[in-house]
Amino acid sequence: MLRKEVLFFALIVIGLLLVSQTHLGYSFGDSIFRALGIPPWTRADYESGLHLAVVTGLVFIIAGYIGAVRFYQSRYAKIRSRIILGCIAFVLLFPSVTEKAMMLLNYHSVSVSSVAYSKKNSQCSFRSEDAKMKANCTVTLINYGKEKTVTVKPYLIRSAASAKVMFEPMTITLPPHRKVGVSTVFNGELLDGTGFSGWTNDIGLEIEVDGLKKRYGKEA
Repeated sequence: MLRKEVLFFALIVIGLLLVSQTHLGYSFGDSIFRALGIPPWTRADYESGLHLAVVTGLVFIIAGYIGAVRFYQSRYAKIRSRIILGCIAFVLLFPSVTEKAMMLLNYHSVSVSSVAYSKKNSQCSFRSEDAKMKANCTVTLINYGKEKTVTVKPYLIRSAASAKVMFEPMTITLPPHRKVGVSTVFNGELLDGTGFSGWTNDIGLEIEVDGLKKRYGKEA
């Protein structure tokens, strides 16, 4: 009996891990699915369609909730509300926990792995003039460790792109162990498609430190 009770709460915890967003603004379940070699979206190339990681997490949560309530309802009248409030608290606190964990793990790091890009509060407005493109961007960067400077450049990702643009990289100075919003203008060249103007918070970013690069979002 006890094993079944533990199993139901384990299902809830696993489900919460799959649906909760990290401090970088994406589902933690996406990372788990990719580590297992499973696409987290049905349309993996565009990160759209049915979000398999979140759907799986919701199924786990519902199954665990129903099972736990059946076992505990007779002994704890408030079990339903306690589980619901616990789930809400988990989801709300999870981004802060993941950020602090990464700060701790990379506290002394001086490499590309010590810097991350968060889509939360990041945005760009675009304006083209003939074959030239300007992007006025605010990007949210997190310096977990002690890296002093990074080179970054935005790019249009597949879910939002109507043209192919190559932007020039910019070097940015970052304070250690901080999350900062950096506003700057990137100059670019229109390589394919027609000129356009507009605004989006769905942008990719390339980060480079000492010749090593990492990317957030799939390029168009």
